[in-house]
Amino acid sequence: MIDRSVRPPTLIRIITLRIALFAALAMAVQAALVFADYYFDNEQLATLMIERETGKLSKGFERRHDEGPYKLPHDLVRYGIQGGFYITRIRTPTGQILYTNCDARCDNHLLPHEVNPPDLWSRMLSDGKPLAIAGGKTYEIHGDKIFIEIAILHDSDGIMWAVIGREFADHLATPMAIMLLFVLGGTLLSIRQALRPVAKAAREAGHLDPLDPSHLINQTGMPREIADLAAAVNRSLARIGALMKSQRLFTTAVAHEIRTPLAMMKLELGNIDHPRARKIEGDLDALAGFVGQITALGRLESADRALFRPVDLAKLADWVVTDIAPLVYDLNHTIAYSNLGARSVEGHAPLLEDALRNLVENAVKHTPEGAAIDVVAGPGPRLTVKDDAGVFDAPMEVPFGDLKADHMGIGLEIVRRIMALHKGRLEIEVEPGHLTAMTLVFDQAKF
Repeated sequence: MIDRSVRPPTLIRIITLRIALFAALAMAVQAALVFADYYFDNEQLATLMIERETGKLSKGFERRHDEGPYKLPHDLVRYGIQGGFYITRIRTPTGQILYTNCDARCDNHLLPHEVNPPDLWSRMLSDGKPLAIAGGKTYEIHGDKIFIEIAILHDSDGIMWAVIGREFADHLATPMAIMLLFVLGGTLLSIRQALRPVAKAAREAGHLDPLDPSHLINQTGMPREIADLAAAVNRSLARIGALMKSQRLFTTAVAHEIRTPLAMMKLELGNIDHPRARKIEGDLDALAGFVGQITALGRLESADRALFRPVDLAKLADWVVTDIAPLVYDLNHTIAYSNLGARSVEGHAPLLEDALRNLVENAVKHTPEGAAIDVVAGPGPRLTVKDDAGVFDAPMEVPFGDLKADHMGIGLEIVRRIMALHKGRLEIEVEPGHLTAMTLVFDQAKF
């Protein structure tokens, strides 16, 4: 069985995770290519290491007005150690030494003093890893040329890995991050824009009225693939509507066909003077009432909101009370009508008449003789049927299939459906032995 409590992931979440996954795979492949390109090219690595280290050493000429021409940057203490693995010599074209931690090894690895070096040079001191290199670069500082030369005899501080890491950042992390930001952002924005009409249709689908053939899923603005699905759903709704219509027509036709034989049977029973004939007449009356309810239900389910018109609730209540008053008086009840400022609503007048008539008939049939029934129109968009018996034995909510013909529940269920069609509701208030009030409340804006 499907667990409906577990909500499926959103399309945006799925797309985000998959883009992130493939971006990670792409970055892994690109990282492998960048690593292979730099790690196995010793000459290129040596040049990059020379550029990095001489560039950092050149920072020692910044703001040195009061402390001499040069001061070793604090993060390059490896060039301040005599006899270490990192050697440097900083000089001018005239041979003036500005800074050095050289010993006799400088003569073996760096260029002679009398040689003016090229703008950038490097050479390998050994094969394989870790790299041992020598080289230098010419800088123009404060208008003067400065030669910065270094030799790395053993890369104990991991300069090579720092260079490779910088290349990763320059050629992989930054470009991929920018691309991922725009690709992912653009994709999510596009999906959100494309799904906006779909989300709107999903909200509207929860309020589709199966009794209204004009209620369909709006396909405007949907992507073609989803619009095709919505069109298929609309076709299914149309087929279901046609099936329901044919079933309603059949049920209503059967009900109409039964009414005439029932009337003839009751007429013939009236000519029989026997107590059992009277009992059968009562049963026929109950059956006729049930057939009438089926007819009302068929009229309800065939109603179309597109045909709704303004209905004056006060006039409607006045007409229903006038029409049903003889029945009320024949059963030794009284009925009164009052208007407290009812206003018009949009609706189907015959259905609203059925709803109000059902409430009055329930009040007549399920109260003792002498009960006073009061029909009130208003205030506002509401109609109320009251009686002073305070008798109510029907359940507030019962599935339609569980209702019986001799129970007032079927009538109330039809009333509830009529009110749902009119975007309203049935409210019931009971004070046992004193009052039963059933109110049709229309939740419509003022017409």
